[in-house]
Amino acid sequence: MKVRRAPLLALVMVSGLLRAEGIAGYAGSFLRFGTTAYSMGMGGGFTAALDHGFPGYHNPAAVAFLEKRNGTVLHHFLPLDRYLVSASFSAKLPPTAGIGIGIVNAGVDKIDGRDASAHKTGTFSTEEYAVYVSFANRLMPKLSLGVNVKMFYQLLPMGGGISTKGTGVDAGLIYRQTKNFEFGFVIQDWNASYAWNTGDIFEEKGSTYEDRFPMQVRAGFVYRPGMLDLIGDYTYFQVGDHVSAHRVRIGGEYMPMRRISVRAGMNNFSPTVGMGLNYTMLKPDDAQLDYALILGRRGEGLTHVFTYVLNF
Repeated sequence: MKVRRAPLLALVMVSGLLRAEGIAGYAGSFLRFGTTAYSMGMGGGFTAALDHGFPGYHNPAAVAFLEKRNGTVLHHFLPLDRYLVSASFSAKLPPTAGIGIGIVNAGVDKIDGRDASAHKTGTFSTEEYAVYVSFANRLMPKLSLGVNVKMFYQLLPMGGGISTKGTGVDAGLIYRQTKNFEFGFVIQDWNASYAWNTGDIFEEKGSTYEDRFPMQVRAGFVYRPGMLDLIGDYTYFQVGDHVSAHRVRIGGEYMPMRRISVRAGMNNFSPTVGMGLNYTMLKPDDAQLDYALILGRRGEGLTHVFTYVLNF
């Protein structure tokens, strides 16, 4: 694709917005919400972009383009007694590779328990974890390939507590055609699933079964026409042998002055806004504080995301 076609691609993507509600009830939903305030402030379509806060999350190939080591912590202030926190560390491996590790923790507190007569039985909570290990290498100066190995854990409050584990794999590439245009492609959550055994909870009615994550296939771009960075991607979700949902994300970033960035985007039909501040802690411009506001669907409430990144 030529660089001059990127604005046309962006318009096509916006006009083709489709909801991704078809995969809302499947496993791994906490990993489809998003992570850093930097990416979420622009809609989250970072398949081709380098997110220093968590480079392996969107596309493992991004860690090959790191120039410095960085550590990140983030927190989502979510409505409805939900929470999502994360931390990551990434580093360059000379001469052409990169590596990263990250953890995501999400859950719901203050779940009101009731029996068959609607009498209150207590308050419960549930939580999930995902650990990412990322590696990528530049096969050519402009092309990198990368892979994530992910490990999952989920705890449910049923019968005093039931847990499960699982694994999954991501694979992606990023091609930097010019300094103003980049293309990315990733297959995410390939063969990812939870393996459940409910025999200890339901006794003779219990069983073992596999709860599969929807596989994501994404393509995206980054385009830099002067002072503005435009990003976007398209995703389709595959469950079994059929495509169950689509998602389009698009956004941009503008720097009105040095060290300050303003951002806006669309995650399907959900608007997002954000801002970022670069400042000096130990070395010039080695720290970054980002904020994003997610409006969410009707009745869901506002989501506030804060991310702190230290480069060293």
